Amino acid sequence: MGADSVQLTIEAHWDSRSRSMWSNDYRVDELSGLSPQQLAGGRSPARFALVREPGRLDCGGTAGGWRGEGTCGFAPDAGFASYLAARGIGPPSRQQAYALTMSRVGRDLVQSMAEIGYVRPNVDQLVAMGIHGVTADFVRGLARSGYRLGSADDLVAFRIHGVDLDYIREMAAISPRLQHLSADDLVSMRIHGVEPEFVREMAAMGPEFRNVAADDLVAFAIHGAKPDMVRAYVRNASGKLEADDIVAMAIHGVTANYIEQLAALGYRNFTADQLVAMRIHGVTPDYVRSLQAAGMAHLSSDEIVRLRLAGFSPRR
Repeated sequence: MGADSVQLTIEAHWDSRSRSMWSNDYRVDELSGLSPQQLAGGRSPARFALVREPGRLDCGGTAGGWRGEGTCGFAPDAGFASYLAARGIGPPSRQQAYALTMSRVGRDLVQSMAEIGYVRPNVDQLVAMGIHGVTADFVRGLARSGYRLGSADDLVAFRIHGVDLDYIREMAAISPRLQHLSADDLVSMRIHGVEPEFVREMAAMGPEFRNVAADDLVAFAIHGAKPDMVRAYVRNASGKLEADDIVAMAIHGVTANYIEQLAALGYRNFTADQLVAMRIHGVTPDYVRSLQAAGMAHLSSDEIVRLRLAGFSPRR
C-alpha cells in the first residue's frame, strides 16, 4: 500500500457457526492511534481505533515493515442504535452494528432515503446496502437522474448488477428512448451485457437503429447479434430491418461473413427472412458456389433452398 493507506483484514467470530471476514483499504488517518512512521518502522506494539457512527473497533498487537497483526474488540454505539430505533428501523444487534460499522453505513444514508421518500428500510436491508456499496451519494445521484426506486432491495440490485450513474447517463445520451428506462430494464440490460459502446454502434448505423427499445437490446445481447452483421446487411441485402429480424438472423447464424460471401457471389438483395431460411436449411456459400459452377448462376433464394432440401448436389 502507499504511505497514507493500508489494507486491513479483520475476521470476526460470533459463535461456532457464524464468522465474517472484512478486508478493505483504509487511510492511515482513519485508524486513530496509528501513524505511517509506526507502520514503516521496526516491529513494535501498536494500538488503534476505527470509529464510525454505528460503533468502534479497538485493536492492539504489533506492527512494522508495513505489516501487523493482533486482536480487536467491538463496541456498538448506543446513540446510533437509538437513532435507528427512533426512526422505526432498529435497534441493530451487536453483529448487525458491527456489519454497519465495517460497511460505512451512517446517518447520512438513512437520511437520504427518508428525504427522497423511500420505504423505510429494516436493519438487514441497511446491512445489505452497506455491503454492496449503496451510499447516500448513490441514492441522491439516482434521484437527480430521475430514479427513485421502489425499495432498498432495488438499490442493492442496482449495485450488485453494476447499474451506476455513469451507465445511466451514457445510455440516456444515446437516445431519447433510453432516457427514462425502468429499473427492471436497466438491471436486465446490465445482466445481459448491453454496453453503451454496443448501443452507440447500433445507433450510428442509421435513424431506424437510434430508438431501439431496451427489450430489443437485451435480445440482441442474449442471442449475440453483432453490429457488423447489421452493417453487412445494410450494405448488401434489401428490405427494412426490424429488431425481430436482427434477433432471428443472430439465432440462426447469419453473420457478417455469411452475408459478405453471398454478396461476393452476386447475391445482394436477399431479405432477412430469406437469409434465415437459407441458414436454417443449410445453404452455405460453398453450396451456392457449387451451383454456379454447374451453370446455375441466377437462382432465387427459394430455388436454392428447394434444391438443398431435395438433397441436390451438383456433379463436379
